[in-house]
Amino acid sequence: MMQRAHPGSQRGVALPIALIVLAAMVLAAVTLVRSVDTATLVAGNLTFKQRATHAGDEGVRQAFLWLRGIAIANPVALNNTNAGNGYYSTQHADDPGWNPAANWPAGVVTLPMDAGGNTVSYIIHRLCTLPGMAYNAPNQQCATYTGTSGSSSGGSQSVDAPEFTGVVYVYYRVTARVDGPRNTVSYVQSMMLAPAN
Repeated sequence: MMQRAHPGSQRGVALPIALIVLAAMVLAAVTLVRSVDTATLVAGNLTFKQRATHAGDEGVRQAFLWLRGIAIANPVALNNTNAGNGYYSTQHADDPGWNPAANWPAGVVTLPMDAGGNTVSYIIHRLCTLPGMAYNAPNQQCATYTGTSGSSSGGSQSVDAPEFTGVVYVYYRVTARVDGPRNTVSYVQSMMLAPAN
């Protein structure tokens, strides 16, 4: 004959195991929620950074328009600094180790805030060592390019393109700084050429 266990002699092992499994599941769910939140924040920050970098293109474009206008209307004016228009006739004092975050100069052009909440500022440096002097003045050192042939040295190869043979061009560096939402800061730099005067 079989003996039945008395209810008082059962120990209830299943309850502690179920509680341990439940606690592990709660911890796994909390970890999953936190990792999803972190991934969302990282993706959002990358989006803001990318938007700020794209907004910097407008600063480069505005600097190009100003530089082109002066190079056409009064190229000799490019020998002198014009801080009111964000133009410096020499390279930055700390080149080549320029860290814009620490040394962003005061004379910049700031554009109105765009629809994405980005504010773009730009500055133009002529890559020469001495201010107020032409590119070929004594003791002046400028980064220049002299075209030798339109197709063999980087000139345009399109139909009816001008050849740059024998023309001296001076390099200009445009640095655009973008201050955006969530304390986003981006820098975009572009090199430009203009005929020497």
